[in-house]
Amino acid sequence: MKIVLKHALFAVALAFCVAGIATPQASQAAPAPTVTMVINMDVIFTQSKVGQSVNSQLQTHAKALQAENKKGEDSIQAEAKKLSGQRALLQPADFQKKLTALQQREVDHQRKMREKSQELQLGQEKARAQIQEALRPILEDIIKKNGANILLDQSVLLYSTPDLDITTEVLRRLNEKLTELTVKPIPLSSLQQAPTAAAAKKPAN
Repeated sequence: MKIVLKHALFAVALAFCVAGIATPQASQAAPAPTVTMVINMDVIFTQSKVGQSVNSQLQTHAKALQAENKKGEDSIQAEAKKLSGQRALLQPADFQKKLTALQQREVDHQRKMREKSQELQLGQEKARAQIQEALRPILEDIIKKNGANILLDQSVLLYSTPDLDITTEVLRRLNEKLTELTVKPIPLSSLQQAPTAAAAKKPAN
């Protein structure tokens, strides 16, 4: 078994090892053996059945959001072109009023699209957290059966031998446990209401 960490992580690991043998008591006690396992979380999230379900739904939501954004932008551009053609027929004050209203409409549209994008991202994060929750007992069981006490993602490694990799086993067991999740945008207003609701339940002193 061989595992090579990136330099920064190795330095941190080495620092902890040095700290662990700095005292006489620590040097007298036999250190627990370190057994490391490796997993590729990118594979888990992209190749698992539930991961593919989530990604497919996210793409559908994203396309709908892009279509809505384009529709809004096209409408604003058409209105701007129409207003430009009416400029010679309008009083300066009336033209400025219409122009200001159109500019505000554009600002509102951009803000609305940003909010919807953030809401979709929150929905994605919730789905990812649900997958991680389903993974936890699977990982705990595999680690326990292998007598491991460290689990690293391949993204932090330069090299590790294949016998350390538990990705295939985790993927198989996750597919048996969870195949799909419903991804929905989470309204930003719900985040603002949460602290208020918690405060309302808190008993008065």
